[in-house]
Amino acid sequence: MAAEMDQPAWHRIVCAWCARALGLAFGLVPIALMALLSSGHAQAAAPDAPWRVVLLSGADPTQPASLVLDRSFRRAMQAVAPHGVEFFADNVDSLRFQGGDLTPELRALLAKKYTNQSVDLVVGLTEFASAFIKAHHEALWPGVPVMIYGIDEARLKSGALPAGFTYVPWRTDPAGTIALAEALQPKAQKLVVIAGAAALDGQSADAAMTAARQRALGRWSSVELWQGLSVAELRQRVAALDNRTALLFTTMHRDSAGVPIFPLNALRAMTEVSKAPVYGTYSTYLDGGLIAGSVVDFEANAERAAVRGAEMLLRRAALPSAAASALDPAAAPPPPRCVADARRLAAFRLDVRDLPDSCNLLNPPVSIWRDHRDLVLIAIAFLLLQTLSIAALLWQRRRRRAAKQNVLAHGVELARATRVAALGELSASIAHEIRQPLGAILSNADAAEMLLDAGQIDLPQLREILGDIRRDDLRAHEVIRRLRALLQMKQVEHAPLAMHEACDEALKLISADAARSEVRIERQYAASDDQIVGDRIQLQQVLINLVRNGIEAVDGLSSERRVVIVGTTERAGGVVLRVTDRGPGVREADRARLFDAFFTTKANGMGMGLSIVRSIVDAHQGTLQVESAAGGGSVFSVWWPRSSEPSTLSPAIDTTVSAAPA
Repeated sequence: MAAEMDQPAWHRIVCAWCARALGLAFGLVPIALMALLSSGHAQAAAPDAPWRVVLLSGADPTQPASLVLDRSFRRAMQAVAPHGVEFFADNVDSLRFQGGDLTPELRALLAKKYTNQSVDLVVGLTEFASAFIKAHHEALWPGVPVMIYGIDEARLKSGALPAGFTYVPWRTDPAGTIALAEALQPKAQKLVVIAGAAALDGQSADAAMTAARQRALGRWSSVELWQGLSVAELRQRVAALDNRTALLFTTMHRDSAGVPIFPLNALRAMTEVSKAPVYGTYSTYLDGGLIAGSVVDFEANAERAAVRGAEMLLRRAALPSAAASALDPAAAPPPPRCVADARRLAAFRLDVRDLPDSCNLLNPPVSIWRDHRDLVLIAIAFLLLQTLSIAALLWQRRRRRAAKQNVLAHGVELARATRVAALGELSASIAHEIRQPLGAILSNADAAEMLLDAGQIDLPQLREILGDIRRDDLRAHEVIRRLRALLQMKQVEHAPLAMHEACDEALKLISADAARSEVRIERQYAASDDQIVGDRIQLQQVLINLVRNGIEAVDGLSSERRVVIVGTTERAGGVVLRVTDRGPGVREADRARLFDAFFTTKANGMGMGLSIVRSIVDAHQGTLQVESAAGGGSVFSVWWPRSSEPSTLSPAIDTTVSAAPA
């Protein structure tokens, strides 16, 4: 056999498959048209009968090239046969068993096999089969057309093959392979052509040396031919070379001693020890260590042979009297294709970028993008969507936090505005609180002045007057301090404080307002331990709002009902502050909305007092509830935690109502 082939189906890249499929499709067009024109004649001659085709191989049928050619031919012919194909396979193996000693026995055997067998086409693989068919065609298959494929175009042009047959040759390209070596090894100066001693090996060596000499001018300083060496000698010579040499392996079927050689085995033995890259012209050699080459496309050759054979049978069916010579005796060979092994290129440190753009790359480096592009695109799209989702969520969270901070800021401002409004309404009480110490100071100052005018200097009495002035001044200062603290806008400061003391300060501010409405404020402090954690000013604001609501609730009622009770009790790790009034109470319909912002039952109310109370209590992690008092009225209960982790928090104005157990 002229060359050894591998299994190229999984080696082909998509573009090569597409090109081959298109070529086969265009080649089948005339066959399909011919089938339509001749279907009537074919069925008349042998209705629904499959084609009977004899496949006669001239080489070892187990060689890779023979397997590829045979499989591709059978598949392509079955695809175009109107009623299928029945194949008969035989082998003469003239490449290894030369001479005519076995010819009579083989001819007698084939004569027995095909004497009563109808045959439509005889197909020979390689020129060795063509010689046998030429000698015994008329005796074995008289009148049956013959087609030969799997031969070199150069042999056909030289006229060395029998006439009268239809040929489908291939084209070897040693010049293209040498050009690849020049591109990949620009610094290499020596080219060695390796061939066997068989007649076919000599033909391959001559073609390779002719191409090498044509390209050697100005490029290769030395071109050598190693021909007829044994495998052992070849290994020894190759092992001594380095990467400054390029090797071109042609064919090796025999050595100079006449020992048969399997070309692929010889190539493998050589590449195992070679430090120089090995090139070739047959794609099956890639399985033996070939690095690159402009190689014969065996599948394309077999497919063209199948198309030509089908065309011959269809013509014969349409025009039984037409001779096979009506067809062009030689089909155009498929062009060689550039193939390189990326893994071996990397082993010899050769750059794949030096290859032609159209070169098919085998064993390319692992590339997730190339091998799993769809999955990569899906993963990228998913990551982008996930990133966009996360970004949108972060943006939304930022907006929500900004909105919350805005609400908190407005809440603080609103709470301060409420305190200012409350203080405006408590102005009489504030004036009373300040007027008393100021009046006392003035009286004491007048008394001191009278003593001085009388000329009486009573030091103990003057000290007493000065002590009274100091006490009243401190009292006025404390009133102003509490007023200023209540008006200030500041962060909530959770700190330990005494509830009773804070409540007393707040009740002093509102006492004048209660007196003006003739409402009594009673203190019922039952908590023995009134220590809590919270903000003093906000606690006082809660109490002032609740007491003022109580004052307004009992305003205008009978004297015995104009009472607001402020009491405390201890419960569950905290102190409960209760403000009880004896007014009309809260209607059941209004209870659910009582603490909502802007909800009010008063004609001139803003609806913010209880909402702010609820927000302050929530900010302190307390609870707030309202109940109906026994005998009429309402009880507002605020549970304030006795202890918590001291911290500084921004004022929290929330809309959640916390309900505490009664």
